[in-house]
Amino acid sequence: MTNIIQFKPREVEKIEEGVYTDMPFPQYNELDAIRSHDLTSFMKDPYTWKYEDKPDSEASFFVEGRLQHCLFLEPHVFHEEFVVAPKVDRRTKAGKLEYEDFIATVSDRSVVTQDLYDTCQARVEVLKAFRPRAKDLTELSVVFDYYGDLCKARFDMLQNDVIVDLKTCRDASPKGFKQAVKTFGYHQQAAFYLDAAASAGLTEVDRFHFLAISKQHPYPYAIYELSPEAIEYGRSLNEKAIDQMKHCEKTGIYTPFNLHNRIVEISLTDL
Repeated sequence: MTNIIQFKPREVEKIEEGVYTDMPFPQYNELDAIRSHDLTSFMKDPYTWKYEDKPDSEASFFVEGRLQHCLFLEPHVFHEEFVVAPKVDRRTKAGKLEYEDFIATVSDRSVVTQDLYDTCQARVEVLKAFRPRAKDLTELSVVFDYYGDLCKARFDMLQNDVIVDLKTCRDASPKGFKQAVKTFGYHQQAAFYLDAAASAGLTEVDRFHFLAISKQHPYPYAIYELSPEAIEYGRSLNEKAIDQMKHCEKTGIYTPFNLHNRIVEISLTDL
């Protein structure tokens, strides 16, 4: 296996290609490199990808995802990245003062409610058989070259030379997850991560699993693996997205939905 690099905080500005351990998510998020999400978003709409406001890292859905991953993969860093808010009535003077005192202790950690924390912990308990073992690697940050562009990927877990990606879903059933794959481009993500592993020298890594769990109680779950044909299709879409990105960057034109001002007919069969 390729050398694993211990991340040093001052490396963000001069990051080199490689596989990094212990890179906090905020530092990973700051890396100026293309993500799998960029490719799937670009394929849907280059215009929105280029001009939309960047998502707030403290948006509720974003925090929930990070919290779920932290509690499942790296619970030992929870207190470094999160803090549970006290249950106080902020409509009262005493409640306001207590909450203000609490906020003064937060620093740059994300604030989560007790209810959200309990929900994420309940999901972790359901998935306890899949928790990382001592020999497994978690939250690996991979910086790599992809068709001439600097890219980045963050593996939730590397277990027995298999990349395992945790997904919390509205519907983790086979029917529901197949639809999620199409909607969110998970086939592109799987291909992107496998190519990241190959580029970084992780030559033994040639499989990708989704560990999907439903958001709602009682949190049913399943493991999914895309077929080689589905992976190859995702790879072809990634290549196409990279080519189109370069073309748009060169021309400065990012056309909404790739329609190029064509009139789209909506037929009876679409209704």
